[in-house]
Amino acid sequence: MARSERSRRDRSRSRDRGKRQEERAKQRCSSSSPEKVIPKEPPKPKPKAPVLRETCTVTLAQRPFGMAPSKEEKGYVVEKLAEGKPAAEAGVDSGWRVVRVAGQDCSEKSSADIQGLLKEAALPVEVQFQKPEEEALPSSEEDENNIQNVRADHRRQHEASLSNIDDLPVERDPSDLPEPIASWRDACERRLLNASIVHKLHAAGLKRPTLIQRHAVPIVGHKEHYDLVAQAQTGSGKTFAFVIPTIARLLLRGCPPRPFFPGPTAQGCPVVLVLSPTRELAIQTCSEMEVLTKGSKLTQMSIYGGETIKETAKRVETAPIDIICATPGRLIALLDETKISLAYVQTVILDEADQMLEQRLEIMCADILVGRDMPAPSSGRQTLLFSATIPQKIRDMCPQILREKRRANLTIGFYDDDKGGSCESITQLLRWSPDEKQRIGELIRDLRTVWDRTKGRVVIFSNLRLTADSLAHQLQREGMTCRHLHGKLDQEVREKVFDGFRRGDFDILVATNVASRGLDFPDVSLVVQFNLPDNIDVYTHRVGRTGRIGQVGHALAYLGPKDKKIAAKLVEFLELNKQEVPDYLRDMAIRAETLRHNR
Repeated sequence: MARSERSRRDRSRSRDRGKRQEERAKQRCSSSSPEKVIPKEPPKPKPKAPVLRETCTVTLAQRPFGMAPSKEEKGYVVEKLAEGKPAAEAGVDSGWRVVRVAGQDCSEKSSADIQGLLKEAALPVEVQFQKPEEEALPSSEEDENNIQNVRADHRRQHEASLSNIDDLPVERDPSDLPEPIASWRDACERRLLNASIVHKLHAAGLKRPTLIQRHAVPIVGHKEHYDLVAQAQTGSGKTFAFVIPTIARLLLRGCPPRPFFPGPTAQGCPVVLVLSPTRELAIQTCSEMEVLTKGSKLTQMSIYGGETIKETAKRVETAPIDIICATPGRLIALLDETKISLAYVQTVILDEADQMLEQRLEIMCADILVGRDMPAPSSGRQTLLFSATIPQKIRDMCPQILREKRRANLTIGFYDDDKGGSCESITQLLRWSPDEKQRIGELIRDLRTVWDRTKGRVVIFSNLRLTADSLAHQLQREGMTCRHLHGKLDQEVREKVFDGFRRGDFDILVATNVASRGLDFPDVSLVVQFNLPDNIDVYTHRVGRTGRIGQVGHALAYLGPKDKKIAAKLVEFLELNKQEVPDYLRDMAIRAETLRHNR
């Protein structure tokens, strides 16, 4: 009690002392002679640095010039350009402004005055166009742009690696398919691309097409649009092989009009639909689409589980959608809610087609392709199947969803029946590890000896999410920067881990099979399979997270007595890729085959 009373007296004295100091300050102010207070002028704002906007000067030799002005803005703002005209070929796009005609500055003139100048100017006339200033991006878009810049830089740094896959064998069927393009310029000359699209490809680090892109671009972008079953090794550029010609056709020929009424009754009517087996792959594909749609009027969105139907529906209600990248389950839910209609789909793409047409996903894909309002193949709908592995049983299903008379088959690389695709640029190491409880210690030792941190990062695969969680925590305790990724994490967490690894925020990603398909992470130098999968196709896709676009990579796998099911196929896969086959693996394969034949 005494201590409490003393504390109250101290606080009271402190308040009294503060009041006395305040009164003395007032007295000093009132007793001193008044001074004229000259208000300070507010500091002049520093002049902003001039915004250097991109300009383009085009020589127009004849009328009409092939461009129409916007009626909504002051000045001549290009609304649309005709294909093949000089401005479009030079890279001018919708939204650019005419700022100079025949050497005369006309940036402040009205649209009618500028059109008068264009009509009366002596031919040929030089016209200067100015690119609009880009609006500041929200932080999420800035983050995505940073990731895209990292990936573009990575592509530029490893451009020379493309030569490693230039000499792979190519099988094309039928024999009269359109000839492959030799370069982006060749594609422009054949009216498959234009200068603006090529400029975007260069900005994304795609200086020249990969082998599969050379063959797929003219097949997919052909005016009579073939259906296509394309098979190529992991990391060969398959995503852009369908993204480039699909988006280019919409940009060059226009997107068909569809009805849209914003609000609660709105219904999305895409013309391009991409189906992916995982959320992360749907998001990544949508991001790759944006490389080419940015700055155009085309819109795209990704649809996946992890957010409520109501949240997804709100995104559908605001504006028309031209392209949808979706996982099958969430798309079906939106079809059931009548928030999406497939009646206007012109192109449907099954990415990682072998997984999309197997087991649980097969039923949902069949529902989407033939059980809803999507146009039938006979209507002229284009269907594209892309994967690193397409077993024969998947090819047997193709007549149900493709136009057989317009079907093209493209295989790039070394394939032998169901042995998996070739990955010769990836050195594969196998470790015999029968005791899974001791395997974590072996993994830590191997990471410290096999992994060279200066050459890239690591992806570790496990079959169980609990194992992934445990591995990540043990590696963190060893001082390694590590996160884990599996299907039961909240969507927000999954996206943070996914984006963080792409940015290089941590060195090691421990994941289940959600990261085995199609995901492109820069600078992965080592893939570790802590547990082997049941089939060789999954093994192939996991290994393919390294050695991207012809680069050199390393893969390490641990085997135990439980892995006899995959042993025979693993021997064939290693032999196909000219890798060393351990004696214990051969013995295990022989015993497994003998047991199977005796049953």
